[in-house]
Amino acid sequence: MQQFEGKVAVVTGAASGMGLAFAERFAREGMKVVLADVEEPALEAAVQRLRQAEHDVIGVRADVSSAESVEALARAALDQYGKVHVVCNNAGVAGDLDFLGNRNRPLWEYSLRDWEWTFGVNVWGVVHGIRTFLPIMLEQGEEGHIVNTASMAGLLSGPTAGIYGTTKHAVVRITEALYFQLGQMDSKVKASVLCPGIIHTRIFSSGRNRPDELWDATARPDTAEYERRLAAGDAYFEHGLPPEEVADQVLQAIRDEQFYILTRDVPLDRVRARVENIVAMRNPEIPPPAPPNAPPPGR
Repeated sequence: MQQFEGKVAVVTGAASGMGLAFAERFAREGMKVVLADVEEPALEAAVQRLRQAEHDVIGVRADVSSAESVEALARAALDQYGKVHVVCNNAGVAGDLDFLGNRNRPLWEYSLRDWEWTFGVNVWGVVHGIRTFLPIMLEQGEEGHIVNTASMAGLLSGPTAGIYGTTKHAVVRITEALYFQLGQMDSKVKASVLCPGIIHTRIFSSGRNRPDELWDATARPDTAEYERRLAAGDAYFEHGLPPEEVADQVLQAIRDEQFYILTRDVPLDRVRARVENIVAMRNPEIPPPAPPNAPPPGR
């Protein structure tokens, strides 16, 4: 896809972080942009920011874990702009990387609600985005591109972030299947999977948007503690790469039809070691236990 002027992009998780950076970058290329997010006040602020820069954008509150909500997002995009050319299934939550509790707890100690919330956004959000938007894009018969946001956690293994990493491995595999299937039909619509490292976003405090019904009764702290951990989560990722750098990389990858998009901080030696262990059927080396607040992998 080479021509962006006048085309339409839909970005989920667009109220902040990478999603907002994607929306801004597409808008600067002359695209019309639909910003979608579940965090309504932040979404309104993001839309206002882009409109003040005289970009043609709209905001739609959307919960990507809901098929009906994503379908409503597509209708809003088509009602406003008539077509969709780029879709970034970018919304994501930290799950077991969240600021609450010990991120290195064993998998069996997490509640079903922890699994449901993380899978609902990170995996089902991508599934709903593909099932809803891809038929529209194919029917248009025009160039288009889908970018699914995974994480470097989708390329690595290890003892931490078991739930989050599982969802991101799923996103990588889903997008790989999509890439092959679109290629076999010689489609004008292409696909990429984004596997960022540590990026300066608010994903580490994504529990601020966790639905009440997906909290365990004893897990949510009182207000003061909740706010303290929110701030600590946001501060942790301040050392990450700027989202604007990732947005530039994504735009270039769409131009180049590049499938795997890895940011410059992804530890390729660890990716290589994992693949070599699989090929050699060699057991991975087990590291010593990490402290409770060890750095999380990705995004």
